Amino acid sequence: MSEKNWYEKWFSNKFYLSLYSHRDEKEARDIVNLIQRNIPLHRDSKILDVCCGAGRHTIEFARRGYNVTGFDLSSYLISQAIESLKNAKEKDLKVEFLIKDMKNFSFEKSFDAAINIFTSFGYFETDEDNFQVFGNIGKSLKKDGYFIFDFINSDNLKKTLVPVSENIFEGTKVIQKRYIKNGFVFKDILIEDEIYNERLRLYSKDEIIQALKNTGFDVIKIFGDYYGSNYDNGNSSRMIFVSKCIE
Repeated sequence: MSEKNWYEKWFSNKFYLSLYSHRDEKEARDIVNLIQRNIPLHRDSKILDVCCGAGRHTIEFARRGYNVTGFDLSSYLISQAIESLKNAKEKDLKVEFLIKDMKNFSFEKSFDAAINIFTSFGYFETDEDNFQVFGNIGKSLKKDGYFIFDFINSDNLKKTLVPVSENIFEGTKVIQKRYIKNGFVFKDILIEDEIYNERLRLYSKDEIIQALKNTGFDVIKIFGDYYGSNYDNGNSSRMIFVSKCIE
């Protein structure tokens, strides 16, 4: 059996959600509020959450009456999403969770909007593989459908990267080491005697705009955080692209 990719191994570990527990329900509401303010969704809109993880954004959109499909490659994260849905106070939410690979999917022009939130992108070694995700999203959107893409701002990251940090999660010490090399940001995560890795290809604003254009999207707005601040190349923590499918 071939060795698993880093994301298959790491995203199946329970400590992944612990490490990112600060990405909470409030943050999900903030980004969903921003999206609602900036694209014309109607009550019956169908929304696709690409790399939905444990389903925070998927469920938040469903709470607001939309018909939402979320998918992720990690069966563990999808199981957590399904559990969160079961525990939601609201009943009969219009949600479907699927296990799919973002490198290979198409929903054949069936969605009004798609989201890819919280840097769930840049996992692959080549630009071709990474930007294939945009192409797959374009094939899954209706004409004039919207795609909201949220990615880390590499210019700001280079200034603010914390090389080493230590935390205690559930009584277990977790050490994280971070570095940038050859256009990628790496994170090595030591949990007891196990080492996990993250690796993201960093892209500039202009590279993302060009890739979106090449895959049939027109960028309408770019925000620098989940509250809707104007994008600032040096200081914004995020790059949030609101784009429209024109093909």
